[in-house]
Amino acid sequence: MDNHWDKSKLQEAIDFAQQSGTAQLNVVHNGITLIDEVFASEPVDVYAVQKGILALLIGVAQEKYLLETLDNINHHLDPEWTNLGPWDEAKLTIEILMTMTTGMDDELNAMGTIGESWRYNNTAYNYLKKILCLQSDQDLNGLSKEWLFDPLDMNDTNWVNRDELLPDGTPFTGLLSTANDLSKVGRHILKQNGRPKLDQYYLDQLGEPGSNENPAWGLLWWNNNQALHMVPYSDKIREGNINPAAPEDTLFALGALGNQLAIVPSLNLVVARTTAQRKTKPGFEVNFWEKLLAART
Repeated sequence: MDNHWDKSKLQEAIDFAQQSGTAQLNVVHNGITLIDEVFASEPVDVYAVQKGILALLIGVAQEKYLLETLDNINHHLDPEWTNLGPWDEAKLTIEILMTMTTGMDDELNAMGTIGESWRYNNTAYNYLKKILCLQSDQDLNGLSKEWLFDPLDMNDTNWVNRDELLPDGTPFTGLLSTANDLSKVGRHILKQNGRPKLDQYYLDQLGEPGSNENPAWGLLWWNNNQALHMVPYSDKIREGNINPAAPEDTLFALGALGNQLAIVPSLNLVVARTTAQRKTKPGFEVNFWEKLLAART
């Protein structure tokens, strides 16, 4: 046990997590595992945590010269993949899809201003996966295993088709994973040991504000140091950062039901949590982080 942590208080955080529907919980500090609890062993759908993983795959594709984030989408997809006019569709880039400033609704109709209006658009986001597959000439699981999952020994992580379809008939995909596998991603981002070696400038941009409307959202990751943030699937604007109990330099990949991967560079800390339950206690994230950081000595 790392002597910077109080064992009994860590147990309080573990107990709270278990009571709140956690499937798996993994916490690593300075490369030392503080918590590795498995309450349900099967990989679970981590929902939007997948976006943080996809951002890394896009980073690898960029390193392989398969694409650049400033590429126009129509360089990779046939025109008229949206319901926008040709001039507006031509403005869309990979970066704009990542920052969720597409200026479109879920049916890919015009809604807002391209490059400015923030809206959590899962439909547009899923076309990023199609671009990766087209540019790599592999399916999503194949490229993910070769570029990320196998190099990081993420043996319990894979993409699965969902029932929903994109307008072109391609299935939406979910990501099944475990807290232990997600933690390996966080540790790799902090240390950058081995492969895949990602450009540090790109990694630094992941949490940079992607828009004025929602500065807490960057390139498919949340930062924790802005004065306001917008709530996905709503127009609500909330004052303060995403999680006031977590350090301000925390980088979050957040999914429904409290699934999360969190990276805290200032503490060299990685926290991964998955849940197999359909409901999690309201306010879990803040309460859990309060308990976890209270264990620091």
